[in-house]
Amino acid sequence: MRSFHPCWRPRLNGTWTGSCGLASFCGPELFSSGSAMDIVEAVYTLGMNLVLLCFVQQFGTAGIYLCFVQILLQTAISTWVFWKPSDMLLSGRFAARNIYEDIGGPGLQVAFLFIGQVSLLLMYFCALFRAAETPTRNYAYWATSYFAVQMSAFFNRGANSQLGQVWNGSLWLAIVQNVNHVSFSCAAFGGEEMHFRVSRLEMVGRGLAGIVVNNMFREALAFTVPIMLMFLSSPFEFVGSCLALNFIVTLDDMEAKEYKVSPDRSTMDLEVQKSFSDMESQRSRKARTTLPEASSKYSMKDTWSEDSPRTIVPGQLVANAETNAATCEPDAPELGNPSAKSEPEELV
Repeated sequence: MRSFHPCWRPRLNGTWTGSCGLASFCGPELFSSGSAMDIVEAVYTLGMNLVLLCFVQQFGTAGIYLCFVQILLQTAISTWVFWKPSDMLLSGRFAARNIYEDIGGPGLQVAFLFIGQVSLLLMYFCALFRAAETPTRNYAYWATSYFAVQMSAFFNRGANSQLGQVWNGSLWLAIVQNVNHVSFSCAAFGGEEMHFRVSRLEMVGRGLAGIVVNNMFREALAFTVPIMLMFLSSPFEFVGSCLALNFIVTLDDMEAKEYKVSPDRSTMDLEVQKSFSDMESQRSRKARTTLPEASSKYSMKDTWSEDSPRTIVPGQLVANAETNAATCEPDAPELGNPSAKSEPEELV
């Protein structure tokens, strides 16, 4: 097989890398309308896979570090693009969907869970570096993982994703900012309601653990799976790894648990009290705002146009919700004899 001249290889490598980068970052712009969001995600994921594969092919083990830099940049951009301010203070409640958000749970369990997840993920990354040093390259596994793992189980699944849900940074930012001015409550064992307060230090620790596991490590695992599976040697190992890798980042998932948020005015200064009062009034107005109830019965009231006596103009709908009786109007003059007038009926 004919090989390229050595002077062309850097240019080809640069063209390959640039094309993959363009596909990963500009692909969503090509399909950004209507119901093509699935295509957007598919094109974006394929572009990212090609970029990471190019790094590993050209730089070997050092390319894994470039993969992590690329994934970290992607995580920061996606967090900024999809950032949505939290309405926790306005709604007065929020739902905890993982152990790090379960502020009523024991902090020791959070520490054990975080250490366990980080340990498993570091072992996964060590295995990835060791696999990159081997000569095994099975591109059929790489392509299959895109269809069978990423696009079937990871992406475009919403809350049902096998990777769990992304960390809600805006919610946690609102909690950390107002933790000294609010109290929390939730349903306890036996149906009783438990009221408690938490410290800002604990919330910062939970937030950092949630960001590391459910943002950075989650994205790193999602996009390095094809690279990792490409180094396997047997189909049995491939199937087993496909089913087991997502287990690491879903250890902290749990059923949704609702927490209520109540302001504590004894700890607020005047400015904070004013902001909370504004939010409470906005919430009360939102609760009182309802759509106007439509009447069950309507009657049509037709009037005659002065300019064109032969044209009937639909009039206003008259609601008779109380009596459900139709409004009656005097008979109009005959069209053939405009001078004729309707005579009132005589009383008997």
